[in-house]
Amino acid sequence: MTTVLAMLDRNTGQLPADDRAAAEAAARALGVDGITAGVGTGPAGTVLAWGSGAVSAAVDHLQFTLGQGPGADCAETGLPVLAPDLMASGTRWPAFTPAAAALGVRAVFAFPLNIGAMSVGTMLAYRGAEGSLSDGQYADAVGLAIAVTVVLIGRRSVRDGGPDSWVPAGWAAPQTYRAEVHQATGMISVQLGVSLAEALARLRAYAYSQDRLIAEVAADVVGRRLRFDGL
Repeated sequence: MTTVLAMLDRNTGQLPADDRAAAEAAARALGVDGITAGVGTGPAGTVLAWGSGAVSAAVDHLQFTLGQGPGADCAETGLPVLAPDLMASGTRWPAFTPAAAALGVRAVFAFPLNIGAMSVGTMLAYRGAEGSLSDGQYADAVGLAIAVTVVLIGRRSVRDGGPDSWVPAGWAAPQTYRAEVHQATGMISVQLGVSLAEALARLRAYAYSQDRLIAEVAADVVGRRLRFDGL
């Protein structure tokens, strides 16, 4: 972990050229199979900004689509959420747990990215096997979350602050489709005469009932192929 922190220190305020290497080294140090970090809080979800791995990104996408999971709870409370045995937590996240299990994920650990008392995002690690973090691994994860926060804040401060400020190369899609989700939420709010929060909940519920990604349904709404006032 000392090596990982040194790698992150070199990248503070810079473009994320070495993010994948640092994330893979961090995963090895923590004894997990993948790790990512995203910025953003609340029901709108996070935008991936650091890390590597298709499964890690898929877990984040699942939480955004379903509106539940350890990372979602962590973003809401600003506190770590540890699920060393997802199947034992099935009643807590009834939609997320089987979907994550289908990806081969059996344990998830979420840590807040905090600046003082303010949470700005979450760091999510997963394992393909059940098992808790050791005391040392937990302490390392807390330290890593602090370092990642510093990197991302520094990186944003030296960029233009635009919508892609947090997004590393190759991960532009999550930022793009989440903007489309927000646009679709606004359209549904107008169609149904409901709040944005209820519109987002209905969008998620429809995507879940149709076994589709929320991004796909949002694209249909924005493209005017689907109206919620006609459902």
